Amino acid sequence: MPKNQAADFVFEAAALNRLYRTGWQILGTGLSQESVAGHSFLVCVISFLLSIDMKVDREKVLLMGLFHDFEEARTGDVYKLADLYTITDKKKAVKDSFSPLKNSKYMLSLVEEYNKGISIEAKLVHDADTLALCVVLKQLMENGNVNAGEWLDSNLKSLKTLPGQKLGKIIKKTNSQNWWKKERIILHQSLANK
Repeated sequence: MPKNQAADFVFEAAALNRLYRTGWQILGTGLSQESVAGHSFLVCVISFLLSIDMKVDREKVLLMGLFHDFEEARTGDVYKLADLYTITDKKKAVKDSFSPLKNSKYMLSLVEEYNKGISIEAKLVHDADTLALCVVLKQLMENGNVNAGEWLDSNLKSLKTLPGQKLGKIIKKTNSQNWWKKERIILHQSLANK
């Protein structure tokens, strides 16, 4: 790949840091600053976790998670309500995005496989995509958004894989601040001892 095409691809990827997911705004949240890139990172992390105990092509899972929304650099993020009224040529956007790559056919086949959702790898990444959304919905519920629970329950019901369903149940029950509970206790004690 010529150097300028590699740089162009990197700058296109960087645009996903500046593009925000739009669905949070219609839900009426103060949390409308989730970037497409941030969402994709969380999808990759969850995809990895879901694949740990499964016999799957983990590289494929991670690449699907990384690039599942890559076309949004060209199309923007369209929230679910707008999907009822708009038509976006995602196939063309993906093809144009990946065309400079040596392995563009492979990348296009990965995104197509993800979009069809037939393989176990694609199902895991779809569940990871949904669970990344559920993580934010759970945080919104904890912060008092009364409408987030409806969307959390609906999305949890859409999970297809057993690992996804198990993690979804755990996410719903877990306080989003538990991950650093022990450290908070230590910090609170140190403040009290000043």
